[in-house]
Amino acid sequence: MSRFNFEFRTEVVSAYLAGKGSTTLAKEYGVSNASLILNWAHRFERFGIEGLKYRAMDQDYSSQFKSAVLNWRKQNQASLPVTALQFNLPSPSTIWQWEQRFEKLGIAGLERKRGNPKTMAKHKNKPAASKSVSASDDAQAQLKQLEKENEMLKIENRFLKKLDALARKKSAQKNSRD
Repeated sequence: MSRFNFEFRTEVVSAYLAGKGSTTLAKEYGVSNASLILNWAHRFERFGIEGLKYRAMDQDYSSQFKSAVLNWRKQNQASLPVTALQFNLPSPSTIWQWEQRFEKLGIAGLERKRGNPKTMAKHKNKPAASKSVSASDDAQAQLKQLEKENEMLKIENRFLKKLDALARKKSAQKNSRD
C-alpha cells in the first residue's frame, strides 16, 4: 500500500466532509480502498489535524498494552479499525498480528522482541568514522527543519480555512432550508 502525503489526505478528507462519498472519492483520487478514506475521516474527527499526519508503524508497545488492547476489543466486540482508532494505533493490522501471536503463543507471543539479535552486531568490525559538524552545517539543518515546519503549518492553515468554509456553507444551507 502506498503512503499518501499529508496534503493529499487533507484534500480527500475535506472532500469527504463536504459530502462526497468515500467510494466516489476513492475512484476520483485513485485510492485502492474506500475504507482508507473513512479511516482518515474518523482519525480527523477524533484527533483533529494531527490524526492525518503520517505516523511511523515501527513503535514498540509493551505486552501489557497489547494485552489491554486485545481485552478491550474482546469485551466491546469491536472491529479492528474501531479498536485501532480507540487506542490511536497507526494500523488495524497491527492488532490482528497481536491476536494471531497471542492465539499461537499466549502472552509470550506479545513479548516478542523486534529486529535482529544482538549477537549479529558482533560481526561488524568497522571503525566508526568521526564526523565533525561545523556550525554552518548545524545552522543549515536547523534552517531546513524550520522550513519544513513552516510548510506544514501553511498546509494546516489552508486545510483549516477550507474546513471553516465548508462549515459555513453547511450552516448557510441549513438556515436556508429552515
